[in-house]
Amino acid sequence: MDLQSLLGTEDHWHGTVQSLLGTEDHCHGTRDEDISYGFVLSLFIDCVTNANCSMIVCVTDAVEKFIGRQKPDRAKIAMTAGTSKVNPDLAQEREKASFNPTELTYLIYDGREKTERKRYLESLLLTDPVFNKDDSYVLDRSHAYDRGCQKALHMLKLLKKYNISKEGDIEILERFSEADLPYGLSKSMFIPTLKSQGSQEQKAKWLPLAESFQIIGTYAQTELGHGSNVRGLETTATYDKETKEFVIHSPSLSACKWWPGNMGKSSNFATVPARLIVDSKDHGIQMFLVQLRDLQTHQPMPGITVGDIGPKFGGNAVDNGFVMFDHVRIPLNQMLMGLSKLSPDGTFSKPVNSKLMYGTMSKVRAGIVWQSFWLLSKAITIAVRYSAVRRQNHLKPGEQETQIINYKMQQFKLLPGLATAYAIRFALYHVMSLYQEAQKRISAGDLSILPEFHTITSGLKAFSTATSMRHIETCRLACGGHGYLLCSALPDLYKIINAACTYEGDNDVLYLQVARYLIKVASKVQKGETLSPSLSFFSQTPKQCAVTNANQFLDPQVQAKIYEDRTASEVRTVAEKLEKKIISGMDLSDAQNELSVDLVHCAKHYSHCVLVLFLLKSMKKLSGIISPHLQQVLKSLSDLFVLFGIAENSGSFMEAGILHGHHVQAIRQQIFSLLEILRPEAVALVDAFDYSDYVLNSALGRFDGNVYEDLFKRAQASTMNQQQVPSAYYKYLHPLMNSQISKL
Repeated sequence: MDLQSLLGTEDHWHGTVQSLLGTEDHCHGTRDEDISYGFVLSLFIDCVTNANCSMIVCVTDAVEKFIGRQKPDRAKIAMTAGTSKVNPDLAQEREKASFNPTELTYLIYDGREKTERKRYLESLLLTDPVFNKDDSYVLDRSHAYDRGCQKALHMLKLLKKYNISKEGDIEILERFSEADLPYGLSKSMFIPTLKSQGSQEQKAKWLPLAESFQIIGTYAQTELGHGSNVRGLETTATYDKETKEFVIHSPSLSACKWWPGNMGKSSNFATVPARLIVDSKDHGIQMFLVQLRDLQTHQPMPGITVGDIGPKFGGNAVDNGFVMFDHVRIPLNQMLMGLSKLSPDGTFSKPVNSKLMYGTMSKVRAGIVWQSFWLLSKAITIAVRYSAVRRQNHLKPGEQETQIINYKMQQFKLLPGLATAYAIRFALYHVMSLYQEAQKRISAGDLSILPEFHTITSGLKAFSTATSMRHIETCRLACGGHGYLLCSALPDLYKIINAACTYEGDNDVLYLQVARYLIKVASKVQKGETLSPSLSFFSQTPKQCAVTNANQFLDPQVQAKIYEDRTASEVRTVAEKLEKKIISGMDLSDAQNELSVDLVHCAKHYSHCVLVLFLLKSMKKLSGIISPHLQQVLKSLSDLFVLFGIAENSGSFMEAGILHGHHVQAIRQQIFSLLEILRPEAVALVDAFDYSDYVLNSALGRFDGNVYEDLFKRAQASTMNQQQVPSAYYKYLHPLMNSQISKL
């Protein structure tokens, strides 16, 4: 089975999406019996009493009975909350939208039921003082870490209190709380490693302990001297046949494990990749389970030197750590033996198929693609709302100062980022479908899908994080000086996405892995071998674009062809260059190094192409399922993402011979037309992301638009303003002003 067929048929998609949005009768008036109306009413009254504007909107959405009805006047709803009055510019922007944001919200979060569940879970955090975020921007490292530990314990109590056990629900709570939980790596890496590489006996022993938090683990791969080069890791695990133990050792300073999250102060166990040495023979990197701290005292175990690596660019509430091993002994059964095995007599057995590791890594990277959407959509929500309420300068003399969102330059900055957020979200439908199918086939012993799926997820991880980072920084800049404030939330969003460009695979390293796979595809084409349908465009000869009318650039088939031809042309060109260098006598590794820039470029453009193709498939399969107004808006967003990508990288399309200058000019004109179309839809499009003020935690992105009031309120609450005259005045400033130095 090929990747193309895994994406599903039209009928399959129609049934899936219809089930998410509800039947036609359900959408047009049938009461949803699953909603607890008593709970909703009581929560609504509580919100009004406490003047909680954002939560009123959240609750009101949850009890909507019509998905296709007239749009609810959210501004009027919010104004009922006592002192909370919606900025009139923002209220007017919401009235301009041609579609119902709730319909789009249901699409984003996989249906009405899941959306309402998400909102309910959020309400649990919003009403819990432990998860209050008011001081989140003023805490120092130690207090932020302490708060994270407090939230971790309270989170477990909350899960028990409300009988919440589904992993999806727990992920929502952890994501919305934005707490830097001390067991983050235990859940995201330690437990998955035990599941994927542990034997049945090991999983039976260790998983219950980890999943119940009786132990807290981390994943200790990166070393001070080695990161992406896993084969170069120096930590050794030497097998002692007499005692049936491994001796874990850091032979040099560069072998010190460095960066693992939650290892500095929280974790008491770690999965440790180390070189297996048996009778002086190196069997390569294997996985070992090592106890770091005593389970009662939390003191380091004998031979363990462990601590925090210090302040970082971002994420300083997380205790990223270091550890050195000084001949630490662990028993034989603490080498994970689900894949590789070592018998008591020292006989080593390699894994049956090393490709099995692709599955776990691909899932993690698909999760990072979702994180890119999450971070970018929050940033674009903040920037668009702020741009709607911020007025600056005059378009015409004598007129009122204009909303900055009316400036074409502001639209050009923000709307492509909005389109990118939606493109990533809709592409994820296909990514997750492929992952689920890959899991089924792995279980059946069919591993043929793994190399291509690994290539897709690696490329999309790199492309989505890098692209989102650029757009998030653009959002910060588009908000002027206020965007530089921590309370705008934009600096923190940038720091988080910046880190995602490095962890779980440096983006350029991932692109080089993608490129190596693409070179193999080019070799198959050269040999005349048959490719899967999803790769068949590599077999076609790239042709110059035959468009004669600018509107043809809005045709999805034309758009797909342009991206496919550029990708095929670049891969073919790089493959030919590589072959020539090898024929000339250059070693393969040297040739790849010489062409590494070209290889990264072609991998990046392939990943861009995959995102475009997945987006276009989503748009096609949604056609006729969603309302006409929403369909038109999403089509414009899709067109903007696709065409902006061409204009932004026009040189590569022209170099490949696909486009000429007049084509690029026509595409740029289409982009400005799309900006005009999407301008009145912008606020409704970010409202559809359904982020409350609690989740955004931004003075600039408030749902009611009361930006200046919130900025002033937060400034008054600053720790610097708790004392009118600082002690530094008496110690330094007053003596300075009364000294001879000040008179010089």
